[in-house]
Amino acid sequence: MVDDIISYLNKIAVDNNIRVIWEHFDPYTPPGSSYDDMCVVMNLDWHNKDELVFQYAHELSHIIRGDKTDLFFYNTLYNNKTGIEYETNLVAVRLLVPFYCSDTEIRDISVYDFLNSYCIPHYLADVAKNEITKFFNRNFKSVNNGEYILYWKLHYYDELLIDTKRKELKHYD
Repeated sequence: MVDDIISYLNKIAVDNNIRVIWEHFDPYTPPGSSYDDMCVVMNLDWHNKDELVFQYAHELSHIIRGDKTDLFFYNTLYNNKTGIEYETNLVAVRLLVPFYCSDTEIRDISVYDFLNSYCIPHYLADVAKNEITKFFNRNFKSVNNGEYILYWKLHYYDELLIDTKRKELKHYD
């Protein structure tokens, strides 16, 4: 599965003329990107391999956004909802949603599964919910003759469901 998502992101890199270098560094050396060089550098030895997919999408997003700052912001507040890193995280989520939705049965779509699958910070849950909704409405609206509505099922955990009939947000106990 990881190879599939990396291949998907590699295609995005090629389509956007972005060179990607995977190199061995210290396990705590973060990845980086340079818009001027149209290049992303990823750390093969990163201490948490599960984070590599989102890191890769994030670094690609810096270049796709045209972000000309080549500074490392890795140690900025992780839940920061403003600024360059937040905007870049939004684009990274948008890059990952089509792969996740295409690779997951509609009845199994879950915001938290999406976030956990790619180690996406949970403060981006609303962003993920909105992007998943947009994906299904954009790609399957004509099949459904209406819009997909995402709603939360509140039990022991939050679960994202898709309702193709209702037109309102619905909560279940």
